[in-house]
Amino acid sequence: MKNDNWLDVEPVHCHQRIAKNTLVSKLRAVSADKAEYELLMKFNPSELDFFFDHEIDHLPGMLEVCALRQSALALAHLVYDVPMGYITVLEWLNVDLYNFGELNTETFVKSKLIDSQREENKITLILEGLMVQKDYPTMRMRGKLIAFNPKFAAKLRHKKIALDKIKDRDPAQKPLIAEVHIMIKHGLWKQAYQAIVKELKNPEISKYSLVPLYVTYDVEDTELRLCLEFKDAALLDKFIVNNIRVIPGIESTRVRLTLDGQIFPKGIKALASASGDHDSAHIFLKVEPSKDARVWDVLSSLSESEEVFPTWIFRDFYEYDRDVTLRLMGKDKRIITKYVEDYISKIDGILSYRMKFMSKVEKIASDDKLMNLSKQWLKIK
Repeated sequence: MKNDNWLDVEPVHCHQRIAKNTLVSKLRAVSADKAEYELLMKFNPSELDFFFDHEIDHLPGMLEVCALRQSALALAHLVYDVPMGYITVLEWLNVDLYNFGELNTETFVKSKLIDSQREENKITLILEGLMVQKDYPTMRMRGKLIAFNPKFAAKLRHKKIALDKIKDRDPAQKPLIAEVHIMIKHGLWKQAYQAIVKELKNPEISKYSLVPLYVTYDVEDTELRLCLEFKDAALLDKFIVNNIRVIPGIESTRVRLTLDGQIFPKGIKALASASGDHDSAHIFLKVEPSKDARVWDVLSSLSESEEVFPTWIFRDFYEYDRDVTLRLMGKDKRIITKYVEDYISKIDGILSYRMKFMSKVEKIASDDKLMNLSKQWLKIK
């Protein structure tokens, strides 16, 4: 769905007083559920002395950041019902640069609402904006915007965060996630699986500074996957050698560390519920190196539907490995297969793919732990 009815954006919607400082011209809905919008930018160098006080042949990066911030404010007031009198705070934001922004080129921002919460005195929005010129992305910004009731904001105004607490609030702190792939001998699957789950649920596991998240396995009962959050790679290796490799039936193990990741809230909620009413598949994608960034952009912006939705994507720790793993959940295998064949496989830059359906997930971590982890990843990319 793309709505042709553009809505004009006024300076006040972007928290500006002067029209020439307003960088957002208008916006329109792209999806019926108010999750996705398109915004048209307004960049006029002759009116923006602060950014164009020296000779330059491209859009300044900080101008793009400012425009993305104004886009978030306009969406907050015009779309997501944040009252104009509320005090807004950017709690955190992450920025990725892809290409130089060109002058005198029509520029759009494609926005996506990642999460929202409404409470008595505040409204919280997690938004992502991808700035695009023609078919090229120039910048992506993801951030958490909190809008406070003015009276409530006044009470918070003079509460200071101590210097020694900053490290605990750093949104760029990347959780360390590993997938351990375990091959099991034919005929010994059940015993090995039960022994592995028992090890993961043993309180003694805490001495290895790791948190087991879940276990899943393929429908052929040949490969089992452990997903773990860890703090020390040496202790992770020690756990695998001392507690996993010694289990009868284990033929081999391989550890895959996550470098880049994207977690999708709806998929994580489905995983956390582990109700068994959805099928799940890992899609292993071979990507053309020269188009790696563009493929990643498309995959990390996948929309969630009622029939098929992504849970996460990730890449290996080793940067030269261009394989990307996408996990999808859907109502049944037929729907997932059709989605991959009709859409995923046709993304420009994907050379080939392999699909493996997974059996039921067994959670080890709590629902809260899985959801908190997803929120941490949302702050990263």
